[in-house]
Amino acid sequence: MTAGTRSAEAQVLEGPGALFLDQTPIEMMATNYSSFETGYLLPKGAVYLQFGSDQTRDGNSTGTQVYEGRADWAVTDRFQVSAFGHVFDDPPLCGTAVCDENLTFIAGGGGVKYSLLDSYGLSMAAFGSLEGVFLSGNLYDNDGDGTLNLAGSLQLPISLTVTDSLRLHVTPGVSFLPDSINGQPYFGTVPYLGAGLTWQPVTGLQSYATVMLPYATDGNTLSSSGGLETKPVWMAGVKLAVTPKAAVDIFATNGWGMTPATSIIAFPPESDDIAYGVRLSYTPFVGKATRDVYFDSYRVDMLSPVTDLELRQQIGGITLQSADTLTPGRFLVEAGIGDRDFRDIHLAFSPDQDLQLDAIFSQYPAGGAAGKAKSVWNDEWSYMFGGKLRLMDQKYGDLFSLSAQVLAGRDFKKPTTGILYGALPASLAFSEKASVTLESKFAAYDSERLWAVGGGLSVRPFRDLELLGEVTAVSDDGDTIWSAGARYNLNGTPFSADVYATNATGLHGVGTMLAQDDPRYGLTLRFAY
Repeated sequence: MTAGTRSAEAQVLEGPGALFLDQTPIEMMATNYSSFETGYLLPKGAVYLQFGSDQTRDGNSTGTQVYEGRADWAVTDRFQVSAFGHVFDDPPLCGTAVCDENLTFIAGGGGVKYSLLDSYGLSMAAFGSLEGVFLSGNLYDNDGDGTLNLAGSLQLPISLTVTDSLRLHVTPGVSFLPDSINGQPYFGTVPYLGAGLTWQPVTGLQSYATVMLPYATDGNTLSSSGGLETKPVWMAGVKLAVTPKAAVDIFATNGWGMTPATSIIAFPPESDDIAYGVRLSYTPFVGKATRDVYFDSYRVDMLSPVTDLELRQQIGGITLQSADTLTPGRFLVEAGIGDRDFRDIHLAFSPDQDLQLDAIFSQYPAGGAAGKAKSVWNDEWSYMFGGKLRLMDQKYGDLFSLSAQVLAGRDFKKPTTGILYGALPASLAFSEKASVTLESKFAAYDSERLWAVGGGLSVRPFRDLELLGEVTAVSDDGDTIWSAGARYNLNGTPFSADVYATNATGLHGVGTMLAQDDPRYGLTLRFAY
């Protein structure tokens, strides 16, 4: 292959390299790790979406939490366009009093990437971005009246094939950031040299590590005096392809910025500056393929039809989630009300096999917390966004069904409190009449770190009636969370309804881990189609 041509096989080798043939973009060597570019591009026509969140272990509010998102589209085999953004809305915790106040740090924009060379195991590209950076807080004396500035970046990523499984990356770059924000010193122009490696022992599993070394700059993070200092920015993680079109990353980083221009900014060293996160990747279009058909699942070549009972089992319980995901193309709308001014709206959609996207809007009851954990979002509307990936499926020979769910959210009223929530719901069906659920959960917010394990039983004495009972033990030494209810499915329609009693604060996410001192009674109406 010459430098002037490029195909979807450009990232793979013949012979022993056949391990990496016939790949989707999820399975290929990554074109980027968040905002660290590699020398590779997506195959023509591919669309690659990424959404994630990370946070440090300590600190007020969420403990410094970053939300990130990115979309890449390969217009041709040599030209790719991108859009990206990140949101931070917490105290930066640099060690001075002014850093204990909330800082809103939002960045986003677009970029382009062009392949310069792809030959003999060497891939090189040029990448540039144009972005906006919004900062608001006492740190820059503009609280309530933030400042918006232009920023940008240039990168020259180079990737080298060492073996079929190992690739090295060298990425020189420069970030063009404002010199000052509202008269306060900012980072300005920051050149850096990036390096990284990717190890992919089998198709669908990648481990990676990157580091960016800034130089010739006044700094790329806040010092303990509130000034500027210089430190390397690193990231390490593992990407697991759950399906040929969807993957999940588990990673750690000291990076504060998650866009190309802001990626050189590190968390202040006075904070607990290691952030741990989860990122979901999904490719709705795989682009130009090296094989004719991409199967939707690693389980089997042909998936069998979903029965009416299996559709109902995708809904989940009252406070415990289903280990199944919605059937591709199916959507779910739930609206719940309860006493003590409880309100809840849940929207879910499955774009592909074994993948479900969730949006939840809730108004939690005020007061009445029964445990030691601090109450969250009292009498305020909040949101949580995230998704669920199915990892095991009893229907196709696994001992039980298992999924992984991640949600991140905040309330709407400033100063906001953010949540990072994760769960592993598992279920075992004994028959069409009975099944059990076991769900482990984790939530991080404010200074709280909560763990919980819940169990549930579902019994269907009649075709359209389901009886539900659940208990959850939480690490905050509070009351055991319980719920009991009945679900009626209106036969032949997409409608169903729950009536229930529970002492849980909410029906989704962190609300299922916080007990109330008195029971709540509620009604949920549902449309699933």
